[in-house]
Amino acid sequence: PEREKRLLQVASVIGKDFPEPLLAAVAELPADELKAALAALHRAEFIHEQALYPVAEYAFKHPLTQEVALGSQLRERRRHVHAAVARAIERQDSEHLDERAAMLAHHWDEAGEALAAARWHWRAARWVERTALAASKLHWERVRALLREVPDDREVAALRIAACLQLLIGGP
Repeated sequence: PEREKRLLQVASVIGKDFPEPLLAAVAELPADELKAALAALHRAEFIHEQALYPVAEYAFKHPLTQEVALGSQLRERRRHVHAAVARAIERQDSEHLDERAAMLAHHWDEAGEALAAARWHWRAARWVERTALAASKLHWERVRALLREVPDDREVAALRIAACLQLLIGGP
């Protein structure tokens, strides 16, 4: 049914695993309809419960299901959902944003918001620079690439300089 299809598509944008509160924030369904749609998707074996505590978390039963649900959306709709997911994560998980920076960068990048994505890649690079140098380098490179699409201003210049410096001093 259409309701379940749309919910599956929203969940596919969130990722392989998706917490119910995040899905609820983005799905734009009343709570009772969300529960009914999740139950129907579970019965149809599209998704399964990963955890119930402290929050309900679901996962796609098969990776192909997520891939098909993601690919079946029009590009503009998918971009809109990625932006909604990023905003919801920023609101719901404000105490752990450094830990979520890479995920936020991904969602803003997929939403087509180059400056927002660059900011979050910058934050992700800073977050992992002491523990995962290769990952940090990838984030700095993405900052540089994204900022090529953004008109120059002071913030953009500062981000570009920071990315270049970090790539120069970061090592091989």
